[in-house]
Amino acid sequence: MKFNYLKLYACLTLSGLTIWLVDQAWTMYQLKLVSDATTKAFSQASQPKKIQIPLEQPSYKKPLTRKEREKEIEDARVCDFFIKEYRQKPTEENRLNMRKFCPIKSSN
Repeated sequence: MKFNYLKLYACLTLSGLTIWLVDQAWTMYQLKLVSDATTKAFSQASQPKKIQIPLEQPSYKKPLTRKEREKEIEDARVCDFFIKEYRQKPTEENRLNMRKFCPIKSSN
């Protein structure tokens, strides 16, 4: 059996170059991943920390309509009535009525 040394040389050279190119491409890919991670870490470290400040609710309230104002006034009168009743006679029924008509409003 006769060997063609020129074809053998060409095959070995091309396979070696192919392996070398794949290895270089893989190395470049890994370096890009490390570079991206490093850039991200440095950019986060160099940014000043943002302090979270709770937002204040605006003190502005929508003006009430006439019916809403009248309802608030009526509710306040009913509440005052049941508070007086409970102070005069501290019974369970008066306490329940006072709690029912005088809801505790939050300070928000």
